[in-house]
This record gives sequence, structure tokens and C-alpha cells, in this order.
Amino acid sequence: MNQIEIEQFGEELYFIAASPASRRLRTQAELLSQTDVPLLITGEPGTGKATAARLIHSLSIRSSFPCVEVNCKALTADLLESELFGYEHVGISGRIEAKVGKIEQSFKGTILLRDFDALPGSVQSRLLKLLQTREFVRFGGQTQIRTDVRIMATAEGDLEQAVAEGKLNDELYYHLSAFELNIPALRERRDEIPLFVGHFVNKLTRRYGVTAPAYSGTFLEACKQCSWHGNLRQLEVFVKRFLAFGDEATALEELKSQPFEQSSDDSNGHPQNGGHAADEEASLKVLVRHAKGEAERSAIAQALEETHWNRKAAARALCISYRALLYKIQEYQLVPHESFSIRGTRNGFGNGS
Repeated sequence: MNQIEIEQFGEELYFIAASPASRRLRTQAELLSQTDVPLLITGEPGTGKATAARLIHSLSIRSSFPCVEVNCKALTADLLESELFGYEHVGISGRIEAKVGKIEQSFKGTILLRDFDALPGSVQSRLLKLLQTREFVRFGGQTQIRTDVRIMATAEGDLEQAVAEGKLNDELYYHLSAFELNIPALRERRDEIPLFVGHFVNKLTRRYGVTAPAYSGTFLEACKQCSWHGNLRQLEVFVKRFLAFGDEATALEELKSQPFEQSSDDSNGHPQNGGHAADEEASLKVLVRHAKGEAERSAIAQALEETHWNRKAAARALCISYRALLYKIQEYQLVPHESFSIRGTRNGFGNGS
């Protein structure tokens, strides 16, 4: 019987190892935690790359300092640079106002750049300079700021092809890929699937305050036989639906159908399920668009509140044009809080001065 190791290192963060692949991964993570160099973490969508990064951070000497995540796909190019490096601008009073970015927030800790290959070219260049010099300048500022932070990055695509196509700065890629950790797909560690099912059931029943439904060994064996091309992310969504219906028979029927089709491998051991992969990619794109919109809406709303709905000041803070801000306010249907609306502004917006 395989040895089972379950390690908790956060409120809802666990590392589960019941396969040779995961035990090798745990050993590699501990070795990498003892270094202080940049790290690239690769793997299919949903394999747990961010969890692996947080495990490495928790094992390192930086563990008592923050581990800050930035989703490079979730922010527009206009917002991402100021989100990472912070910004400076001249306020209404004529004094320089500054906002600290994620890099400064993670001082002495770790910053995790999720999907770093989605960074626009200008931000890639600034990140490369940070790696080379450990210094940066806030957006709109002039002062060089010295920092102490370990940079980790995750990616899912073909990075060498991105370099060849000019989408990814080759020097940045080589700096980050000197140490690379690949997270195995869930189908390569099937013995852990029953453990993850139990973990997700426990986590989600606590979160939603529902009673955990009973499930059999037949149910767990059926879960083990599925290909799970969406990996842990797909498995967790399936468990959510199982909790909603609370019926094992219904869940077993779902496991027999798309998108939870049983794995069918060719003679080389490569899964043959192109239709499922396309469905999963399409659904993930929808999730990415939704997350990006929510992040952008939140950033714009925060800037408007910080400037008391002075739209020109908010546009400067966000480093976008005044016209673009007006469009975004209308697109996201943003309105000022009651405390701002007492000024008698028209259409619920500030005066824009």
C-alpha cells in the first residue's frame, strides 16, 4: 500500500502525496525552498502550481514575510504595471502621492506571478531589470527603489514557442527558467484522487454549511478512472455539483458522460480526448474573461473612491485616458457611494475636474 502524506501549510492549503510523482515533487519543493533564486513553475491548467509555490514559500526562510500573488491575465496592460510596481503622481494639493505596488508589499517575502507569459512587453522589460538589479522605479516616478523579494512565476503554455514568436522576452525567460518545477497532471497520480475528493468534500461542506453526502468505493474508483484534463480545478467543480445534488447515482452518470469522460489512451500512453480538451479550454477562457473584468472593475472602483470620484484624477492614477475611464464607468455601471453623491453631481458621477 502506498504511503500517504498530507501536509497543511495554510488555512485551506494542503499538499497531498500518495504517489511517487508527488513525493518527488515534495522533495524538489523542499530543495528549492533552500535557495533564493527565481523559480518557474509549469504544468497543465488546474494542477496546483500556485499551491506548490506557496508550499515552497512556507518552507523557506522567507515564510514569516508575505507571499503576494498577481494574476497577470486578470489585469489589463494599463493596470498591470502600476499594480506590480506602484505609481506616483502629483495630487490635487500639488504634492506627490504614491501607491505601493505588489513588489513593495512582498518585501523580504515572495511574489508569485501567475501566467507570467501574459505580461505585456513593457512590463516584461521592467521585470527583467528588477531581476538583474533588484531595483525598480514606480510608474510615473524617478527614484530607484531597492527591494528584497524572491520571484516565482507560473506558466501553462509553450514558452519556447512564445520566445520564438517574440511574445516573451528571451532574457526574462532564461532568468526565470534556470530553476524549473513541473507539476504532474492529476491523471499521473491517480492514487491521490480519492484523497482529493475527500478533501474537497470536507472543505466545501464547511464553506457552504451543508451535510456531506455518503459515497462508496465504487464512486471513488470511477473518479480514479476519469482523465480529468482540467485536473484539480475540474475535480473540485465536479465535487461541488455532487454536493448540490447529493446523489451518488447522478454523479456516477455524470462521470460516464462529457466532460468527465473516462480516459482512453493510445499505445504511447497519451490521452485521446480532443473534444474534451476543447470544451475545457473554452470554459477556462470564459473564466479568465470574467476574472479579468472583475479585477478591472475593482481597481477602477477603488481609484474612484480614493479620488472622491474626481474622474480626471482617477484616470491619472490608473494611467488611462479620461475618455477610457468614462467608458469603463459606463461599462461596469459604477456609481458613487451616497457620501459622494451629496455634492449634487449630475448622472451620479463626479465633476471630472
